[in-house]
Amino acid sequence: MKALFLLIVSGILAGGVFIAGKQAGGEHISPWLILFWQMAGGAMVVWLVSWPSRRFPVWNPSYVRYYLIGGLLGVSLPYVLAFTAMQQLQVGMVGLLTALSPVVTYAMARLLGLERNHPLRLLGLVIGFGGVAMLVMHGESMSFSGNGLYMLLALGIPIALAASNIYRSRFWPTGSEAMPLVIGMLTVQSIWLFFVNLAMGNFQDVITMDMDIGMLLFVLGLMAGASYLSSFNLLKVGGPVYLSQMGYVITAVTLLAGIGLWDERYEVRDWFSMGLILSGVLLTTLTQGVWRQREAVSPAGKR
Repeated sequence: MKALFLLIVSGILAGGVFIAGKQAGGEHISPWLILFWQMAGGAMVVWLVSWPSRRFPVWNPSYVRYYLIGGLLGVSLPYVLAFTAMQQLQVGMVGLLTALSPVVTYAMARLLGLERNHPLRLLGLVIGFGGVAMLVMHGESMSFSGNGLYMLLALGIPIALAASNIYRSRFWPTGSEAMPLVIGMLTVQSIWLFFVNLAMGNFQDVITMDMDIGMLLFVLGLMAGASYLSSFNLLKVGGPVYLSQMGYVITAVTLLAGIGLWDERYEVRDWFSMGLILSGVLLTTLTQGVWRQREAVSPAGKR
């Protein structure tokens, strides 16, 4: 019951970050500035929560490299792509493509020889990519002008997340807990994003920003921090397979928000494509736990 509660809360908070980013982008705020406030706010929240227990990050060069690369692939790059793509695409569509990351992770792991051939997961891979192909081939998205370029940017989100999943699992520092690593990643990402925005002159927009937009960015940072904390606890309670189901909640939240807040509309073909993508994700994620258990009790798994 606790895992289900955390799953719903984590998905709503993560979906809320997309919604706040979409709203901020509508106010002509740079995606890089939105991302900075998300990272900085998230870092402040997790630092405050971890302070009483003194569970702080390690700052030697190998850890800093892990924070930089893991955070770049798993946080900064996906979100800057999302905030940019949402300037033209529906927020529900971007949320849906984000949920595709388990399917892309499995595809990458198979190519790298890190995963064995699981028939149901392979079927999920084919179905999920079939749904993506229908979206990409739909109308003007085949073109590099108009929404086509933004669709390609959105497709980069699950690719970056998948690369992050593989990198972080392969190079996870021995003996480290997730919480200090999350703090380190958010802190390092906040630092380099500060200098990027400073060089781009984006902080000048903060001076002329009205109270409503400032409050929106403040809420974005709080939601981001709460989302990371909730996801961390969900990982401890439910495990990585259960955590991956968060994509369904994010998709539902962003779809409903898009329809209710921005009057987004989808054609029948779009709904069919979404159904294929979600079915592919479902097959890929739900069968992962089953195969992990089988491998654990099989002679091959007892190495």
